[in-house]
Amino acid sequence: MELSVALIVLVAALLHATWNAMVKSGKDHLLSITGLNLAAGLIALPLLLFVGLPEVDSWPYLFASVVLHSMYYVALSAAYKYGDFSQAYPVARGTAPVLVTLWGVLVLNEMLNGIEVVSLIGVLTGILIFATKGFRRVMQDHQALVSALVTSMFIGGYTIADGIGGRLSENVPAYMVWLSVLDCIPILLYTIFKRGIAEVISIGHKWKIFLLGASLALASYSLVVWSMTQAPIPLVSAVRETSIIIAALIGAFYFKEPSGKRRIMASIVIFCSIALLAVDGF
Repeated sequence: MELSVALIVLVAALLHATWNAMVKSGKDHLLSITGLNLAAGLIALPLLLFVGLPEVDSWPYLFASVVLHSMYYVALSAAYKYGDFSQAYPVARGTAPVLVTLWGVLVLNEMLNGIEVVSLIGVLTGILIFATKGFRRVMQDHQALVSALVTSMFIGGYTIADGIGGRLSENVPAYMVWLSVLDCIPILLYTIFKRGIAEVISIGHKWKIFLLGASLALASYSLVVWSMTQAPIPLVSAVRETSIIIAALIGAFYFKEPSGKRRIMASIVIFCSIALLAVDGF
């Protein structure tokens, strides 16, 4: 990976942690995610007139990504409901690169080298640090841990889909615009079903916040998808998740969440493990 691409992915990581913190700060995380995605769709909608269509071969991956993103949003809202930001975000994001790497092993019959094995063990160790708070506390927090791990599965899934789809599209801006427009529809329908149309309409007064968050999210993921056309997908995924350190700091110092030192330590363990994947790819 070239240094310029790595720096772009790091910027994307900062933007990603920031918009996730905005979602966590909302009282109803599902409504916040829906508002943000609807704003992203509205931003992207007029751009359809200018970007054209991605290549036909990329459309199956684009539709798969829409489905996986929708499941990701639901799982993410649950993770933020049951767990603290500095708990849910690092587990969800930190586990995803490992799942992407394992996908290469199980589907593409690739072999793990020594560094990848150490990285896998390191990420699992970091997750265990999050979980080792006494049996009673673990049982109370099991919904947060499970939700974060489920979220990571969908992150790994859409990362792979968009990495392949972005390459096949031969037009990353078109791929991202169409993804953003289509992406907001399933989560909007799901939220209307769960919360009712009145509650969805009620969040309209937060449109400025949603537009800001949507802009950060669009910029972040567009940079990531473009980067995956320039460098190996697992490597981009690994570098992107350096955002877990930012998330741990936001959780400890902004949200004033408990167990800040332990969670920062666990995040650093996960970060160093992911960094091994990145170093191995250079």
